[in-house]
Amino acid sequence: MIGSTLERQGYDVQLASSGREGIKILEANAFDLVLTDIVMQDGNGITLLERIHGQQPQLPVVMVTAIHDISVAIDSMRRGAYDYLLKPFERDHLVNTVQRALDHRQALQDSHNYQQNLEQVVRARTEMLRQAMENLEHSYDVTLEALGDALDLKDSETEGHSKRVTAYTIALARAMGIGPAAVVCPQLRVHGLAGLRVVDASIMPTIVGGNTNAAVIMIAEKASDMILGNAPPPAAPAG
Repeated sequence: MIGSTLERQGYDVQLASSGREGIKILEANAFDLVLTDIVMQDGNGITLLERIHGQQPQLPVVMVTAIHDISVAIDSMRRGAYDYLLKPFERDHLVNTVQRALDHRQALQDSHNYQQNLEQVVRARTEMLRQAMENLEHSYDVTLEALGDALDLKDSETEGHSKRVTAYTIALARAMGIGPAAVVCPQLRVHGLAGLRVVDASIMPTIVGGNTNAAVIMIAEKASDMILGNAPPPAAPAG
Protein backbone atom coordinates (compact mmCIF):
# COMPACT_ATOMS: atom_id res chain seq x y z
CA MET A 1 0.00 0.00 0.00
CA ILE A 2 2.77 2.45 0.89
CA GLY A 3 4.63 1.80 -2.36
CA SER A 4 1.60 2.22 -4.60
CA THR A 5 0.50 5.37 -2.77
CA LEU A 6 3.88 7.03 -3.22
CA GLU A 7 4.14 5.93 -6.85
CA ARG A 8 0.82 7.62 -7.58
CA GLN A 9 2.33 10.79 -6.13
CA GLY A 10 5.19 10.61 -8.65
CA TYR A 11 7.89 9.08 -6.46
CA ASP A 12 10.25 6.39 -7.73
CA VAL A 13 9.81 3.54 -5.24
CA GLN A 14 12.00 0.45 -4.75
CA LEU A 15 10.48 -2.32 -2.58
CA ALA A 16 12.34 -4.83 -0.40
CA SER A 17 10.70 -7.88 1.18
CA SER A 18 13.20 -8.20 4.05
CA GLY A 19 15.88 -6.33 5.91
CA ARG A 20 18.64 -8.34 4.20
CA GLU A 21 17.25 -7.51 0.76
CA GLY A 22 16.88 -3.86 1.76
CA ILE A 23 20.56 -3.68 2.73
CA LYS A 24 21.61 -5.14 -0.64
CA ILE A 25 19.46 -2.63 -2.49
CA LEU A 26 20.87 0.25 -0.46
CA GLU A 27 24.44 -0.85 -1.16
CA ALA A 28 23.80 -1.05 -4.90
CA ASN A 29 21.78 2.16 -5.38
CA ALA A 30 21.48 5.72 -4.10
CA PHE A 31 18.25 6.76 -2.37
CA ASP A 32 16.82 9.97 -0.92
CA LEU A 33 14.63 8.33 1.74
CA VAL A 34 14.08 4.99 3.48
CA LEU A 35 10.81 3.79 5.02
CA THR A 36 11.16 0.63 7.07
CA ASP A 37 8.93 -1.36 9.36
CA ILE A 38 10.22 -2.10 12.83
CA VAL A 39 9.07 -5.74 12.79
CA MET A 40 10.50 -7.81 9.91
CA GLN A 41 10.82 -11.51 9.14
CA ASP A 42 14.62 -11.62 9.35
CA GLY A 43 15.31 -9.00 11.99
CA ASN A 44 14.04 -5.63 13.13
CA GLY A 45 13.97 -2.16 11.69
CA ILE A 46 16.00 -0.70 14.57
CA THR A 47 19.05 -2.71 13.50
CA LEU A 48 18.57 -1.57 9.90
CA LEU A 49 18.15 2.02 11.09
CA GLU A 50 21.43 1.93 13.01
CA ARG A 51 23.27 0.49 10.03
CA ILE A 52 21.89 3.10 7.63
CA HIS A 53 22.58 5.93 10.06
CA GLY A 54 26.16 4.74 10.54
CA GLN A 55 26.89 4.49 6.81
CA GLN A 56 24.76 7.35 5.46
CA PRO A 57 23.99 9.78 8.30
CA GLN A 58 22.32 12.30 5.96
CA LEU A 59 19.86 9.72 4.57
CA PRO A 60 16.52 10.19 6.39
CA VAL A 61 14.79 7.07 7.70
CA VAL A 62 11.08 6.96 8.58
CA MET A 63 10.02 4.13 10.87
CA VAL A 64 6.65 2.46 10.18
CA THR A 65 4.99 0.20 12.77
CA ALA A 66 1.74 -0.90 14.34
CA ILE A 67 3.24 -1.03 17.84
CA HIS A 68 1.35 1.49 19.96
CA ASP A 69 4.17 2.21 22.39
CA ILE A 70 5.55 5.71 22.70
CA SER A 71 8.82 4.38 24.10
CA VAL A 72 9.48 2.58 20.79
CA ALA A 73 9.00 5.83 18.88
CA ILE A 74 11.29 7.72 21.24
CA ASP A 75 13.96 5.03 20.97
CA SER A 76 13.79 5.15 17.17
CA MET A 77 14.22 8.92 17.11
CA ARG A 78 17.16 8.70 19.49
CA ARG A 79 18.84 6.20 17.20
CA GLY A 80 18.62 8.55 14.21
CA ALA A 81 15.16 8.11 12.69
CA TYR A 82 13.76 11.24 11.06
CA ASP A 83 10.11 10.44 11.87
CA TYR A 84 7.73 7.73 13.01
CA LEU A 85 4.52 6.55 11.31
CA LEU A 86 1.99 4.62 13.37
CA LYS A 87 -0.32 2.25 11.52
CA PRO A 88 -2.97 2.75 10.42
CA PHE A 89 -2.29 6.20 8.96
CA GLU A 90 -3.98 8.43 6.43
CA ARG A 91 -2.63 8.78 2.90
CA ASP A 92 -2.08 12.52 3.39
CA HIS A 93 -0.15 11.88 6.58
CA LEU A 94 2.16 9.51 4.70
CA VAL A 95 2.69 11.89 1.79
CA ASN A 96 3.32 14.87 4.07
CA THR A 97 5.82 12.93 6.17
CA VAL A 98 7.70 11.77 3.07
CA GLN A 99 7.82 15.30 1.67
CA ARG A 100 9.11 16.75 4.96
CA ALA A 101 11.83 14.10 5.09
CA LEU A 102 12.90 14.86 1.51
CA ASP A 103 12.92 18.60 2.22
CA HIS A 104 15.07 17.94 5.29
CA ARG A 105 17.56 15.94 3.22
CA GLN A 106 17.69 18.67 0.58
CA ALA A 107 18.38 21.29 3.24
CA LEU A 108 21.24 19.20 4.60
CA GLN A 109 22.72 18.79 1.13
CA ASP A 110 22.41 22.51 0.38
CA SER A 111 24.13 23.36 3.66
CA HIS A 112 26.92 20.88 2.96
CA ASN A 113 27.44 22.18 -0.58
CA TYR A 114 27.46 25.78 0.64
CA GLN A 115 30.08 24.97 3.26
CA GLN A 116 32.27 23.20 0.72
CA ASN A 117 31.97 26.06 -1.78
CA LEU A 118 32.72 28.59 0.95
CA GLU A 119 35.84 26.70 1.99
CA GLN A 120 37.01 26.56 -1.62
CA VAL A 121 36.44 30.29 -2.04
CA VAL A 122 38.35 31.05 1.18
CA ARG A 123 41.26 28.84 0.08
CA ALA A 124 41.33 30.47 -3.35
CA ARG A 125 41.21 34.01 -1.93
CA THR A 126 43.90 33.17 0.63
CA GLU A 127 46.15 31.83 -2.11
CA MET A 128 45.52 34.93 -4.23
CA LEU A 129 46.41 37.18 -1.28
CA ARG A 130 49.56 35.18 -0.55
CA GLN A 131 50.62 35.39 -4.18
CA ALA A 132 49.90 39.12 -4.26
CA MET A 133 52.01 39.68 -1.14
CA GLU A 134 54.87 37.66 -2.64
CA ASN A 135 54.65 39.65 -5.87
CA LEU A 136 54.61 42.91 -3.92
CA GLU A 137 57.61 41.89 -1.86
CA HIS A 138 59.46 40.80 -4.98
CA SER A 139 58.64 44.09 -6.72
CA TYR A 140 59.89 45.97 -3.66
CA ASP A 141 63.16 44.03 -3.67
CA VAL A 142 63.63 44.61 -7.39
CA THR A 143 62.98 48.33 -6.92
CA LEU A 144 65.56 48.57 -4.13
CA GLU A 145 68.10 46.69 -6.23
CA ALA A 146 67.47 49.02 -9.14
CA LEU A 147 67.84 52.09 -6.93
CA GLY A 148 71.05 50.70 -5.50
CA ASP A 149 72.44 50.03 -8.96
CA ALA A 150 71.47 53.55 -10.00
CA LEU A 151 73.33 54.94 -6.97
CA ASP A 152 76.41 52.90 -7.87
CA LEU A 153 76.40 54.34 -11.38
CA LYS A 154 76.02 57.86 -10.03
CA ASP A 155 78.73 57.69 -7.38
CA SER A 156 81.54 55.18 -7.89
CA GLU A 157 82.96 55.87 -4.42
CA THR A 158 79.89 54.32 -2.79
CA GLU A 159 79.52 51.44 -5.21
CA GLY A 160 77.85 48.45 -3.51
CA HIS A 161 77.37 50.41 -0.28
CA SER A 162 73.71 49.45 0.36
CA LYS A 163 74.44 45.79 -0.36
CA ARG A 164 77.39 45.83 2.01
CA VAL A 165 75.28 47.40 4.76
CA THR A 166 72.71 44.63 4.38
CA ALA A 167 75.36 41.89 4.27
CA TYR A 168 77.16 43.24 7.34
CA THR A 169 73.89 43.54 9.27
CA ILE A 170 72.87 39.96 8.49
CA ALA A 171 76.34 38.63 9.30
CA LEU A 172 76.44 40.49 12.59
CA ALA A 173 72.98 39.27 13.52
CA ARG A 174 73.97 35.68 12.86
CA ALA A 175 77.20 36.10 14.87
CA MET A 176 75.15 37.37 17.81
CA GLY A 177 72.50 34.64 17.49
CA ILE A 178 69.80 37.07 16.37
CA GLY A 179 67.56 36.17 13.43
CA PRO A 180 68.24 38.47 10.46
CA ALA A 181 64.50 39.03 9.93
CA ALA A 182 64.28 40.64 13.39
CA VAL A 183 66.85 43.35 12.69
CA VAL A 184 67.06 43.85 8.94
CA CYS A 185 64.31 46.19 7.84
CA PRO A 186 63.65 48.02 4.57
CA GLN A 187 65.01 51.27 6.05
CA LEU A 188 68.41 49.64 6.57
CA ARG A 189 68.38 48.32 3.02
CA VAL A 190 67.92 51.81 1.62
CA HIS A 191 70.50 53.26 4.04
CA GLY A 192 72.91 53.93 1.23
CA LEU A 193 70.24 55.39 -1.02
CA ALA A 194 69.74 58.28 1.38
CA GLY A 195 73.43 59.13 1.15
CA LEU A 196 74.11 58.17 4.77
CA ARG A 197 77.71 57.29 5.66
CA VAL A 198 77.49 56.48 9.38
CA VAL A 199 74.55 55.22 11.44
CA ASP A 200 75.03 55.35 15.19
CA ALA A 201 72.90 54.22 18.11
CA SER A 202 71.40 57.68 18.65
CA ILE A 203 69.43 57.66 15.38
CA MET A 204 68.70 53.94 15.09
CA PRO A 205 65.42 54.11 17.10
CA THR A 206 64.18 56.58 14.48
CA ILE A 207 65.27 54.33 11.63
CA VAL A 208 63.99 51.02 12.94
CA GLY A 209 61.42 51.63 15.70
CA GLY A 210 59.37 49.03 17.56
CA ASN A 211 60.92 46.24 19.60
CA THR A 212 64.00 45.85 17.38
CA ASN A 213 65.81 48.94 18.74
CA ALA A 214 67.82 47.03 21.34
CA ALA A 215 68.87 44.41 18.81
CA VAL A 216 69.98 47.04 16.30
CA ILE A 217 71.91 48.97 18.98
CA MET A 218 73.66 45.73 19.93
CA ILE A 219 74.60 45.25 16.29
CA ALA A 220 75.93 48.81 16.17
CA GLU A 221 78.15 48.00 19.14
CA LYS A 222 79.28 44.79 17.46
CA ALA A 223 80.03 46.76 14.31
CA SER A 224 82.21 49.18 16.24
CA ASP A 225 84.23 46.22 17.52
CA MET A 226 84.66 45.03 13.97
CA ILE A 227 85.75 48.45 12.79
CA LEU A 228 88.29 48.65 15.63
CA GLY A 229 89.65 45.25 14.65
CA ASN A 230 88.21 43.30 17.57
CA ALA A 231 86.12 41.00 15.35
CA PRO A 232 86.62 39.53 11.87
CA PRO A 233 84.53 41.11 9.12
CA PRO A 234 81.94 39.00 7.28
CA ALA A 235 82.53 37.83 3.75
CA ALA A 236 81.39 40.29 1.09
CA PRO A 237 78.33 39.19 -0.93
CA ALA A 238 78.95 37.61 -4.32
CA GLY A 239 78.36 39.87 -7.32
